Amino acid sequence: MALDSRFIKKTLMPDEKVVAEGVFPFAYTLCAYFWFLFCVLLGGVMQTASVVYLKQPFGIGVVFMTVVGFGIFMSMMMKRWTTEIFLTNHRLIYKRGLFNIEIDEVDVEQLASDKVHQSLVGRMLGYGVVQIRCVEADDIWLPDISHPYSFRNAIENAKRAYREEFMKGGRLYRHGRGNHRPQVSHSS
Repeated sequence: MALDSRFIKKTLMPDEKVVAEGVFPFAYTLCAYFWFLFCVLLGGVMQTASVVYLKQPFGIGVVFMTVVGFGIFMSMMMKRWTTEIFLTNHRLIYKRGLFNIEIDEVDVEQLASDKVHQSLVGRMLGYGVVQIRCVEADDIWLPDISHPYSFRNAIENAKRAYREEFMKGGRLYRHGRGNHRPQVSHSS
């Protein structure tokens, strides 16, 4: 898995490995381009209408709608460019924002349950929203990501691996092969 993110590289612990990455679907980018082109075309229609019906050679509509379309496009793409979703073997990291950065980090042992929400179009194009319920932390709603069931399965595998490691340590401790508890003497 390629780590293009400087943020995740800075926050990984030495024994921590990235297990899964949440990626915006291609449909999200396509939608951003659609809104830009729609606004430009709407501006062109407004321009044509002003020339034909109002007899004005140049209308402000095409410029205004192009600016609106570019604003919508940049807003959507900035969200895509500044959002990072990583699952490591120790925690889930959800970072968003460029100037006002907001980060949700939850340890794997605090991940209680998860649910995938998909629309009909999301099912057809392979994207959806993952809702994660957490113990002792706020629930996390991830944005639309590609292959949400694979990401959910990675969360379940990370939780299972943590439980197995935790239980292995508990069994070793009970059978005398782990770190020994200090003996408490009951002498009077």
